[in-house]
Amino acid sequence: MRLRDIMPKSLFGRSLFIVGLPLVFLQVLLAYFFFERHWEDVGRRLVLSVAGEIALITDEIISSDGNLEKENLTIKNAQKYFGANITIIKNKLLSAEELNHPNLSRLDKALNKSLKERIDKPHTFNTTNNKNRVNIMVQLPKDVLSVNISKKRLYSSTTYIFIAVMISFSFILLVIAIYFLRRQISPLKQLSTAADAFGKGDTFYPLKPRGADEVRHLTHAFLNMRERIRLHIEQRTAMLAGVSHDLRTPLTRMKLQIEMLDQKEAKNGLSIDVDQMEQMIEEYLSFIKEKETDIIVNIDLAKMLGDIILDAQRNNDKIIPKFIESVDAKVRKSDLRRAITNLTSNACRESNTVEISLLKKDKYAEVIVDDDGPGIKKEDYSNVFKAFYRTDSSRNLSTGGIGLGLTISRDIARSHGGEIKLEKSPLGGLRAVLSIPI
Repeated sequence: MRLRDIMPKSLFGRSLFIVGLPLVFLQVLLAYFFFERHWEDVGRRLVLSVAGEIALITDEIISSDGNLEKENLTIKNAQKYFGANITIIKNKLLSAEELNHPNLSRLDKALNKSLKERIDKPHTFNTTNNKNRVNIMVQLPKDVLSVNISKKRLYSSTTYIFIAVMISFSFILLVIAIYFLRRQISPLKQLSTAADAFGKGDTFYPLKPRGADEVRHLTHAFLNMRERIRLHIEQRTAMLAGVSHDLRTPLTRMKLQIEMLDQKEAKNGLSIDVDQMEQMIEEYLSFIKEKETDIIVNIDLAKMLGDIILDAQRNNDKIIPKFIESVDAKVRKSDLRRAITNLTSNACRESNTVEISLLKKDKYAEVIVDDDGPGIKKEDYSNVFKAFYRTDSSRNLSTGGIGLGLTISRDIARSHGGEIKLEKSPLGGLRAVLSIPI
C-alpha cells in the first residue's frame, strides 16, 4: 500500500491530515512515556509503601505470639491509620496453587516485585475478584493474614487527570486548526466553483479575491483571463454578425440575377448552389452564436423529449420512445433541445428506425439515441465532432448537411457540464449518448 492510497483526496482532508497526524503521534508518545515513567517512579513508590505497611502488620501480629488482645489492637490501628480491612483466617495454609500467581497486569507485576522485597513470608494477592480493591494474603506460622485495600492507594489519580487534560487541549487545538483550515480552503473552493460555472457559459459568476496572497493572485489571474475570453467572444460575435449582413446582401443580388436568366439548366444549378451557400452561412453563424442563449431553468427532460418526438412526426420522421424516466434538470432549454434535435435529425436522415431513451444515472441524466442505419467507422467517432467534418457517406450537401450538427450538440452538452459520446448501437447503427449533470 502506497502513501497516496491512504491520503485523503480533498485539499482540506490532506491539510488536516498533515496537521492532525503529527499532533496525534505526539500525544500518543507523550502519554506512553509519561505512563511508563509514572509506573517506574510514582506507582512503584505507592506499591512499595503498601507492601511495607503489610510487612509491619505481619511482624506485629507474629510478635504478639497468640495474644488476642495485642492482635486485635494491631488490627484496629492498621485499619485506622492505613485504611485497610484486615482479618486473620485461623488454621489455614496457603496452597501451592494460591502461591503461584500469574503476573497479568502492570499492577500485578509491581505488587509481586514490591511484596517480595518487603515480606519474607509466603504470600499471594488477587486483583481481579473486585475491580476496586486488592486482596493480599500472607502466611503466618499457623494462620493467614488477609489484607483488603483500595486500588486507589496503588494508583495516582493525577495520571488520568493529566491524560484527560492533554486530550482535551489536543481536541481544542484540532478544532481551532480545522476552523482556520476551512477559512484558507474556502477561497479555493469558490474559485473552483467559478471556474466550473465559466466552463458552463456563466461569464459573470460573482467572485471576490480573498484569502492568502497566493490565492488572491490566482483569483485575480482567473478574473483577468475570464474577462479577456469574454471580450474575445463578444468581438468575434460582433464581427460575424457584420459578416452575416455583408454576405446576405450579395447572395440576395445573386438570387435576383439568377431569376432573370433564360437558360433553365444553368438557372437551376446556380439556384441550388446559392441555397447551399446560404445554408452554410446560417449554420456557421448559428454555430458561432450558440452560446448566446437563454437563461438556465429547471425543466422536465421527459416532457422535452415528448415535444421533440412530436416535432419529428410533423416532419414525417418517426422516433420510438424506449425507456423514459422522469428526470428534472437545470439547463438552457432552447440549447439542450437543439442539441438533442440535431442527434435525432441525423439518426432519422440516415436510418429507418430511431429509438430514444432517457435514463437517470447517479448525478447525470443520459439521453440515448439509437438507429439502425449504416453507422460510421470507429476511427471517425471523434472526427465527426470537428466543425465541417463529414463522413464519406454524407459528402453530398443535399443529404448530409454541412458538418456542424454534432459540433454544436457537443458544445451545448459541454456548456452544461456534460458530454456526448458515440458507440455501436444494439440496433446495428450508431448510438449517441448525451449526458448532463442534474
